[in-house]
Amino acid sequence: MSRRSGQARTGEIKRTATGWAIRYRDARGNRKQRAGFRTKADAKKALDEELRKASLGPLHRPEVTLRELVDVFMEQYEAAPASREWMRHHLGKATAELGDIPLGELDALTVSRWRAKLPLTTRHGAHRALRQVLAAAVRWQWIERSVALDVANPMHARDEFQTFESWQEVDTLAAELGDFGPLVIFCVGTGVRPEEAFGADWTDIDLDSRIFTVRRAYAKRRLKPYPKTQGSRRRVPLRAKVVEALQELPARDGVLFPRTDGGRIDINNFRSREWAPALVAAGIEHRRIYDMRHTFATWSLAAGMSIFTLSRRMGTSVQMIDRTYGHLAQDAEQHDRALLDAYDAEAGAESVGT
Repeated sequence: MSRRSGQARTGEIKRTATGWAIRYRDARGNRKQRAGFRTKADAKKALDEELRKASLGPLHRPEVTLRELVDVFMEQYEAAPASREWMRHHLGKATAELGDIPLGELDALTVSRWRAKLPLTTRHGAHRALRQVLAAAVRWQWIERSVALDVANPMHARDEFQTFESWQEVDTLAAELGDFGPLVIFCVGTGVRPEEAFGADWTDIDLDSRIFTVRRAYAKRRLKPYPKTQGSRRRVPLRAKVVEALQELPARDGVLFPRTDGGRIDINNFRSREWAPALVAAGIEHRRIYDMRHTFATWSLAAGMSIFTLSRRMGTSVQMIDRTYGHLAQDAEQHDRALLDAYDAEAGAESVGT
């Protein structure tokens, strides 16, 4: 018959015929018992750990695997379609190797080794996605803390992008693209993602107010409406050159930039059938379709637009703008100084006048 030889506030340690055992109540109040401990010290250590887990409450779920966590996370993750695709893609890098590991058994060394196996170009993004999903588990009280925070996540060398040199170069490409020319001017002039331009309808355009409201994206042959949030359904001002290009379009309803058969543009087909041949015909060095968006950002900073404003116009975070284009913001310093000097001069003139 077992004899109780030690007791904690909500649990107890007992001597048995084969060693030591512990009894305790878990976070849900269920009575539990574990036996087979060789020494009383081992039993006490185990009891302290179980009581610590119980103190975390009934939401504590360290037995859930990373794959199960990712599935739940993606079910509740509200973001623009492009962001959801990015998150799903990068979390797939983690679940491919770590997916079957319970959250409570995931440790920093395992995460570090997984990260080191990834290609340089995907390490930062995949680790950032893992941090985000584990942070959600912490918020939900499934785990106490994220072990991914114990692993450094430096950025790889920034991919260089090739912007267009001038509107004249853009106009040359637009001329070679024919009916798709206004699309290029629209993308360079607004900085929207290509899939947002492909998903646009005429109902999203207000030519009188010169505003484009981003409501959806078209990617991988799927039309994805954006959630009704200020961050996603953003309002993008239309510069005069963009308005002129839109006014050249023959239609005023339906898809804003349709294929010849009226459907929406598939980016892969557009790249191979229209974009690349037009660059060659125009004598322009090869550029990626996304370089139109990079061009907008680069020109906007050169014009003196703040990083904060640019992030709102492009529908991304200030941090992402700073990481990608922050080195270009210095080009706007002279513009900023001129604005401040003009303000000081005007203020000084007013004080003299009074």
